[in-house]
Formats: sequence, C-alpha cells, structure tokens
Amino acid sequence: MYVRNGAKNGLICCLAMLLCLISVMVPGKAGLASSPAIAIVNAGFEQQAPGGVIPGWRQTYGNGVAAATYGITSTSKYSGSFSLHLDDLSPTAALGVESDKFAIVPGTAYSASAMYQVERGALSIYLQFFNEAGTRVANTSAGVDMTGGEWVKGGVSGIAPADAVTASVLLYSSTTGQGAGHIDDVKVEVNPIGTFELLGQPIMNFINQDAAIGREQGKDVAYTVVKGANDSTVFAVVDLLTADVIKTIPMPGVTGAWGVKAASDGKIYAGTHYDGHLYQYTPGSDSIVDLGRLSAETHIWALVAGANGKIYAGTYPNAHVFEYDPATNQVNDLGRVHPTEKYVRSIAYDGDRNVVYAGVGGVTAGIVKIDLATGTHEEILQTLLPAAYTNYDFTSNMGYALGKLFVRLNKPDHLLIVDVATETVEYYDPNGLGMGSRTLAVMPGDDQNIYFGGYVLRSYNVVTKTFAVEFADPNARAFNFFDGKFLQLNDPQRPGYTFVGFSEKGQIFFNNKQTGNLSTLKVDNYGSPILIQSLHTGYDGNIYIGGYLGATGFTSYRPADGTFTDVQQFGQVESVASVNNKLYIGTYGNARVHEYDPTAPWTSTNPRRVAELVSHGQDRPFAMVGIDSLSKLYVGSVPDYGSLSGALTVYDVPTRQVQVHKDIVHNQGVVSLAHKDGLIYGGTTIYGGLGTSGPSETEGKLFVFDTATNSKVFEIVPVPGRKVVSGLLDGPDGLIWGVAEDTIFKFDPDTRQIVYKAARLGRYGTGTVWVDAFLEVGKDGNVYGTNRQKTLFMIKPDTMEFVRIKTGAGNYLTQDHLGNLYMANDANLWKYTLPQEEEEVSLDSMQAAVESHQAAGGINGTFAAELKYRLTIIGILSGQGAAGQAAAYMQDFVSHIQDPAVLQQGLISAAASERLSADAAVLIQAWTA
Repeated sequence: MYVRNGAKNGLICCLAMLLCLISVMVPGKAGLASSPAIAIVNAGFEQQAPGGVIPGWRQTYGNGVAAATYGITSTSKYSGSFSLHLDDLSPTAALGVESDKFAIVPGTAYSASAMYQVERGALSIYLQFFNEAGTRVANTSAGVDMTGGEWVKGGVSGIAPADAVTASVLLYSSTTGQGAGHIDDVKVEVNPIGTFELLGQPIMNFINQDAAIGREQGKDVAYTVVKGANDSTVFAVVDLLTADVIKTIPMPGVTGAWGVKAASDGKIYAGTHYDGHLYQYTPGSDSIVDLGRLSAETHIWALVAGANGKIYAGTYPNAHVFEYDPATNQVNDLGRVHPTEKYVRSIAYDGDRNVVYAGVGGVTAGIVKIDLATGTHEEILQTLLPAAYTNYDFTSNMGYALGKLFVRLNKPDHLLIVDVATETVEYYDPNGLGMGSRTLAVMPGDDQNIYFGGYVLRSYNVVTKTFAVEFADPNARAFNFFDGKFLQLNDPQRPGYTFVGFSEKGQIFFNNKQTGNLSTLKVDNYGSPILIQSLHTGYDGNIYIGGYLGATGFTSYRPADGTFTDVQQFGQVESVASVNNKLYIGTYGNARVHEYDPTAPWTSTNPRRVAELVSHGQDRPFAMVGIDSLSKLYVGSVPDYGSLSGALTVYDVPTRQVQVHKDIVHNQGVVSLAHKDGLIYGGTTIYGGLGTSGPSETEGKLFVFDTATNSKVFEIVPVPGRKVVSGLLDGPDGLIWGVAEDTIFKFDPDTRQIVYKAARLGRYGTGTVWVDAFLEVGKDGNVYGTNRQKTLFMIKPDTMEFVRIKTGAGNYLTQDHLGNLYMANDANLWKYTLPQEEEEVSLDSMQAAVESHQAAGGINGTFAAELKYRLTIIGILSGQGAAGQAAAYMQDFVSHIQDPAVLQQGLISAAASERLSADAAVLIQAWTA
C-alpha cells in the first residue's frame, strides 16, 4: 500500500523524529528450533563417588593398573564444585572412563564435547556408537594437548551408523600419551544437518574429440564418440546432410576418445583415454566391439589407417605405436618409439613406402619413422630442423598425401611439409602458415592438390609448391576439422565435389569446389551431460560453472530465482575471480585470462582475453584472487607439458600490465590462493605439467607474497610428507586455514607458524593431483569443505570438531550471498542449505533480509528501497504501541510482495517473497495475539 495522503505523511514525519529512540523488540521467532542436548548422567561430575564409583561413568581402560588413576576432585573445575581428574603414568596401558550409554537415532549427526585442562601429555574424547548387541560399530575421536593451565573445549562429531541404537562418551588417555588433567561439563548434542537439492546438469553439450567420415545405409555420415559424464559416453553416427544423430551405441566405462578413424576396409576404430582400449565398429551394426587395452597404456591419442584394413595407434604414457590386424585379430606392439618422451600425439601412414610416422612430444617434439618391413625406428625431426626442433613441445597433427608429410608443430603452431622421397624440408616458415586440421584430404582425380587447414581451408599444389585459399569469400571462416573428404552430395546447390569437414561440438562445414560456397551445420538433436570442472561465485552473487574440456561451455546459476543462463562455448574454465565489478576467468590451455562483464551481452569481445601465460611456460590457471582496493588480480598456475615450474602472476587491471613470478616455489605449481591484510597466501602442488618424469619435490608448501613489495617473503611446509596444499581460506578466527591431503591445518599470520593440524580426510593414491580441497566460511560461522574424494564436511572453529556431513556429496565448493553452498558431483550441481536454526524475527532482521536478497539479485534495487521504507514506517507504528496498525500495514506489505504482477515484472523473486512473507506472518501473529 503506497502512502500518498497528507495526513499520513504528516504522521510519518512526526514519527520519524522518534525513530532513533525506538528499539524494535523481537515479537516472535521463526525457523527450526535447535535440537535439545542429550541427557548425560553426571555430566559435570557433581555427584559424589561412593566407594570410588562415579555415578553415570565407569572405567573401561586401565582397570587394575596402579599407574593409571582417576577420580572426582575439587582441586580445579570449570563450573560447579568438582571435575574429573585423569592421571595416566603407565607406559603400557591406556586409561579411559566411559559414560553410560544413551539412545540415539541412526543416521543422525551427534557432537560430544567437554572442557579440558590438560596438565601433561594429551587427553582425548571419543564418541562411540553401538548396535543392539552392544558391539561398538563406529567411533570418532579428537585430542587435546596441554593447555597451560587454561580450560579449553575439546569436541568430536560423528554420524550414527544405520545399525547403531546407543552411544557413549569416552574420556581417554592413550597408551603412549600418558596424559593427565581435569575434564568437566561433558555435553552431547544433535548436529542438525541441512538439506540437499539437486539443481540438475547445467551443462549439456556435444563433446567429441575426433571423428571419421564414412558411408552407412546409403548416407554420408560421420562417426564419433560423444563424451559424457555419469557414464553416458556413446559412439554416435551423424547424418552429414542434416547434422542429426541417427544412431548411438552406449560405451559403458568410457570417458572419451581422442582417436576415431576409418580403416581401409570401411570399419571404424575408436581409441579411448584413461583406460587405453581400442574399439571396432562395423557400419550397419548395432554394437561396438571392445578389442581390449593396448598393453599398459592409458591413452590412445591418435589413429591412422594402414594397408589391408590395419589400424595404427599412438599412445601415452610410454609413447608406443601399436598395429591391429583384423585378418588375424591380433594387436602387435611396434615398441616404444622414443626413450624419454611420453606422448605419441599424432600418427601418419605412407602406403607408398609402407612407413608409419609417429609424432612424439611432451617436452620436445619429434618425428619417428617406423619402417614396417624391417621394424626399425628413426628420429628425423632433429635432422630436418636441427636448429629449431627444440622450440616445439609436440608434433600434434600429421597427415600424408601425394608424397608429402604435413606436420603441425606446436607450441607455437607452425606447419612443416616434408618431401618423404628425399626426406627434405619443402616448407617451413616460423612466421608463415600453421595447420589446424587433424589430417589431410585429396579430391578424387586430382593428383596435384592437398587440402588442409580449417578456419581457412587451403590447398597446396605439389607441382608448383604454392598455397591457395579455397573459400570464395576472403572473410569466410569455418573451423578446424577432425576428418574431411570430398563427396558428391547429389545436391543441385552443390554440384560435383564438395569438401565436407567434421569437427568438435558436432560442427560440419561444406565447401563446394565449383561454387566456392561455404555453409555450416551443427548437431543440435543430441547432447550429453558434461563434467563440472569449476564453481565460483561472482561479485554479482551468481554461481559461475565451468565444464570439462575446452568445448564444453560456461554457464551461471542465479540463486535469486533459480535459473540458469544459456551455455556459452568457451575454454575449460579453471578459476573465476572478481575485481571491481568485472569477472576474470582463467582457462586451460595456455593459461589464458579473460575479462568478462556479465551485465553486457556475450560477444566476440566480451569476454576478452587480457593475458596468455603460455610464453611463461604456464598452462592451467587453477587459482585466482582479486583485490578491489589494489585493482589487481593474482593468478596461480600449474606449468605447461614437461615442466615443473608453476607461477604466481600479477595482473594490473588499469594498466593491463602482466608480471609473472615463475617458479615462485621451486618446481611446484600454485593451486590455491587467499588474501588477508595485504598478503597473498599460496598453496602448491608438487605435480607439474603432464609429460614430466615426475615431481622433483616431495612436499607441497604454503608461501606468503607481500603485495606492497611484490615479492615472496616466506614459505613453509605446513604438513610434512603431504604433496598438495589447497583450500586456503582466511578463517573465522583470523588464521589461514588449509588442507594438505588428509590434514586440516591452520597458519598464524603473525607468528608464521602452523598452530593446528589434524588428519581428518583420506590420503592420496598414485597419479597426478593438482587441486584437491575447497573451504568456505559458512553463514553460521562454521567452516565447510569438500575435496576430490567428494566429502562434504564441517568444522566448528571453537572446538575444531570435524563433522563429515556426507560422503559422495561432490567436489568443488562455493557459496552464494544467502549462505547456500554449491558443489559438483560429476555433471550434477548440488545445493546444500544450512540447517535453519531458531532465529528471532524482527523488523531489523527483515530489513537485513531485504538487503541480502537485493545483494543476491533477488530484489530490484528501487523496489528494495521501497520495501525498506515500508518496514521503517511499520517499525515506527510498532514502537509507539500501535500494534494493530503495524499488523495492518504488514499485511499490506505481504500482499504487495505476493502480487503476481510484481513477481512477473521481476521486482522480487519468489524465494525472497516467500522468506519475507514467512517472517511477516510471525510478526503479525505477535502483534495480533
């Protein structure tokens, strides 16, 4: 209800003068009441112990050991008149006093705590769970070290197993601890657990990593493997003329395929990664045959067709080449083709000479010629480019046609053409052309031209040794192709031969040889859920979600109204940070940083690239933190292939200057950053880029970087023997928190010492680990975290109680302005709402709720100002005792925020309307009671 008449305005002006004197008292409460404490008999040890027996407690460890004693004493106590004293002097026996068992509910989380004054060694508290037979089925514990005469709270938390019916508290000194001290005020409480909501699979896309063109059932088709999360990867057949997926065959357990090629007999082969299997498909079939794993290799990177239906595969991590012969159904290992490089990233077959060329790399590019008749291996790139071959990391693409070997060298991307008959360089210009396509094409009847490229389709004449652009429009652009062929499409608009290229994201382009016309299509009738790679909250309160692999997309979620933006095609997003109302997005590869204005349309210049760190040997920007007051962005990165030297990069937003502090921690990558009081705290991983011989260091580190001096000022190993330091956080207690594999630790910025560490999570197995854990300070003051083992946990800062909320919950972690947590379980996005504790509802709390929803985008700014004004008027009425009028005005307030027209205009979200309406109902009830 709008206030318009003069009488009301006059009343408002008079009442406003009293506003500063009015305290709006709490007339009601809302939310879920906190769970009551569990009754523990004699929890404060105030009941005397007749005959040495303490009511409610019994000794369960150290019975009969003279050196292990306990008893009630008045010497020191936290409250009341007495406390329990434990004194364990035995080097061989433990000492433990256990409470009477109490009933519990399976699946419920409980917290046990007590006040400790530890005089010697260490004392512990255990929470134990028992089944109906009285057998202990689970327990969790925490220790308290010497307290220097102070009373310190020690606590532990655990979730009752499904078969548990009772629990007890054990106060304990271990065999080796020999602890002594006083314990008082034991307490057991229910730990309320919040609610989980599956928000869906925010990124669906057609993600393929290679393709082959063929013919099936009278149609020109493309074959590819569509990568999908949640075991949804399929082998797909695509109609080239319509871009429709016409057949899919599930590939259980397959992550994806970097190699998909047609053999000379028309059969299709796919080489998968992570499991290193070779698959065979016969056109027209409804199934795909798993030919098994290629030795101990994990990745098949490239395939090429040989003679007589044979297929050749290049692999990782041992740089082997394999031959599969369908006539014998045998796989022949042609051996490791390079003694140190790990990758065969490309492969070509010369049928004129029965030779396979293997493109190796990782650290330094190479080309290995394999004579299939003799089995001999010969490295030829060093001979071809003796002064330049070391400039390149990989031989990433190769193709053979008309006596020429085309090679894409990178990084950077340069084209090398070799005349194989003379083994001489026919074309190489570091300032000239590159090669975007995965392979080459020739047109039937034309023995002079080789076609390659993609964004610009080019031809190379082997007689004149000249290049030509095939697109009639010089401004026309297509895309790099995985496979391309000249086909006769029987289309009047495309007479004769048309070049057809199939590429990533299910893209197809057609370039007619006669007309030069270019046209494109894209698969839009099929997509798979994509693994979530990153989650971050922007300055605008939206949750930004990056997908795995470069073509998977980037989207956002609006907590205010529960909607997603459209998926944008973007690189693989590793990190997002904000600086002065702009987002900065770090992508893999080449460690690129982009500036993005989410209030403006997504265009070719928004986002725009502001840094590319590949020239400094960086590849994966896993960590970012922005500092508005400095107008600077700090980027932590893992290095490129074959390197161990990560970096901390400083990007100055106004000047667009980039300063790279390479190898800031020797031979380690930077994967976690936090900012506090002008200092950047960085966490590292001992693992560098792929393709190295392994880490040279053994322990991840925490380092301190001074933004004023622009230099590293300190480093420390926070937890000996741990390989990765991640999850860095400016904690609620003024300390820097972090996670080192299984261990939670805290670092004191003043003393620069590790002041707390406790192993609460699992250790790593084998394999490279870059980023592991993520931490957030919750709205309730507790610290929440996830790690790569998909555990969602909570830590209570006052006791450091560790609560494992849910296993298998998800990885990554971020928080919206309303205090909801978000995590990813593969392709699924989950929202965790903290348990709603009993809270007092007042007009002040409603004002704060309006501001919170406005900050999160749930209430329009002008509308929020109006709502706060209305609440101010209601507060004046309530403060003067006009409860009836206050209730009437509040009811009008509710009608206004629930008005369908208001909601339809987007002035307030449904979630904000519901929250404010619920709070208003509490106040109305209190005023009208």
